Amino acid sequence: MTLIPPATCPHCGSTQLIRTVPEKDPFNVMVICHHCQRVISEDTPAGKSGKDVNATVKAINERSIQLCLNSGKIHGIKHYHTEMNKLPGSTGTDLMQAKTAVEELLQARGLTNAVKKPNRNGCVITLIVILLVIASIVYFYSQR
Repeated sequence: MTLIPPATCPHCGSTQLIRTVPEKDPFNVMVICHHCQRVISEDTPAGKSGKDVNATVKAINERSIQLCLNSGKIHGIKHYHTEMNKLPGSTGTDLMQAKTAVEELLQARGLTNAVKKPNRNGCVITLIVILLVIASIVYFYSQR
């Protein structure tokens, strides 16, 4: 069995492929995708798999919207950017294109106001810590 692995995984489009040699059958070398954990065999088509590219893009869009609603817009944009760059045959998107695409998806569905806003507790905690430091300095110098 001579297996020449393709440059990308036909299932997910990832370029991180791992060659494994099973202990019981060392002559049966398998190529496994690091991202989707599927075995790439000789009969796996080198082109598209059973999934259509449009269905994959729709799934990426849906997941990005869900991430925006649950975790915030930054997580949705990051997911959209990384997944769109993994698609086979895509030219790749930069962060500005991903940001505008996610904002357009949210605006088209009327979900711009439903996106989770960033947490503002960091400023309050920092202010409390600074006040505690100042109070402790004043206390220690007043005890001398």
